[in-house]
Amino acid sequence: MDTIAAWIWNPMLSLIYIETGLLFLIATQGLSLRFPRNVLRKIWNVEEKGNANPRHISHGRAFSAALAASVGVGNLAGVGTAIHLGGPGAMFWLWVSAIVGGSFQMCSAYLAIRHGPGKTDSPLYATPMSYIVKFTGQSWPMTAPILAGLILFHGMVSANLIQANSVSRSLANQMGTSDFLVAALLFVTVAAAIIGGLKSIITISSFLAPWLVLLFVGSGLLVLFLNPRATLEAFQLIVTSAFHPYAIGGGIAGHTVMQAMQFGVSRGVFSHFSGMGTAPFLQSSNDDHPAVSAYLAALVPLVDSLMVCSITGLVVLVTGDWHQYTGAYLTATAFQTALGDTGRIVVFICLVIFAYTTIISWAHFAERCFQYLGGRRVIVFRWLFAGVTFCGPFMPVNFIWSLADCVIGLMLLFHLLPMTYIVIKTLPELLNDLKNND
Repeated sequence: MDTIAAWIWNPMLSLIYIETGLLFLIATQGLSLRFPRNVLRKIWNVEEKGNANPRHISHGRAFSAALAASVGVGNLAGVGTAIHLGGPGAMFWLWVSAIVGGSFQMCSAYLAIRHGPGKTDSPLYATPMSYIVKFTGQSWPMTAPILAGLILFHGMVSANLIQANSVSRSLANQMGTSDFLVAALLFVTVAAAIIGGLKSIITISSFLAPWLVLLFVGSGLLVLFLNPRATLEAFQLIVTSAFHPYAIGGGIAGHTVMQAMQFGVSRGVFSHFSGMGTAPFLQSSNDDHPAVSAYLAALVPLVDSLMVCSITGLVVLVTGDWHQYTGAYLTATAFQTALGDTGRIVVFICLVIFAYTTIISWAHFAERCFQYLGGRRVIVFRWLFAGVTFCGPFMPVNFIWSLADCVIGLMLLFHLLPMTYIVIKTLPELLNDLKNND
């Protein structure tokens, strides 16, 4: 599985991802990087205004929940792995993946509202399959079901297992907790959240995410402010290593530019999900003008990667031994070096909660795909999902990370290819709608 994942991402898919993102960015005139004040004000709108529709989500809750879904193990463990394997330059390509990825999220959320079904009880409502079916259903009839199957598998298996496994490793290192106890606790807490359905998931994730992001970012900024010169040198190292091979020294082979791009883009996509088709599930669940959801969807990968991932990467480069360690352990030791035991505890708390909110968010994504593919016994599905979470702590970590990389590559293929065609076909309408709310 490791060989297959490396073949997919090194460097073909990474280059295609960036090139496609630049195409979207240019075609949409950079609108994904412009955030009108009237749209940003919607973030503070968490009231449902008495809407009884169980699939309706206010913009503020949708943004917070989308951030909770994105900020997870990828931001802490994934960034550490990217730097360890790809060198400091991996951070630059992670930033690039987020900047171009914002245009994917913007277009996906827009299309799901503008061209989605009017009825909220439709299995296509607030899903990426809605616009794929409408525009390519006759010419490429299997694209939407395949994409739904891939999202279902990734949510049910690979993303679920990775988050659960990382929580188990973190608790074992911090408290010596057994895998069985962690598995049982995860099963109970995940089941408690997802059995209640979308509203329960949104309530939990939208409450936890902002506070945990503030805690982690605040702690990371403190580390960087305490080491201003090293922080500036880390920035310089990231930029120079992105375009030049980085020699470790002492006769040890260095990191190539292609390695930096491969691990930066792959870990970036794993963190912010851009291009995978997940944006509509949360940010298109409303009846407001599609431009509002589109702009807010574009903001999520920027906050996720340019803020949270950047904090992780810079702290690791400033105080961590990234040559020797990797993953969440590297991040934890870097914060501990700078802030003592408090830093390690902050990383521990954030990793556990981030992983939890990501798991319950992916439960919703997977459930909607399950329903689209004809699944009816939703309660059984939710218990089964929690059961898979129980298995996470016992799985080999390298296998499930490689499995996730493979599935993500396929999701990008079956989502970005048809979406590129759809965006080109509907570009005048898309630009007109987005600019009228600019």
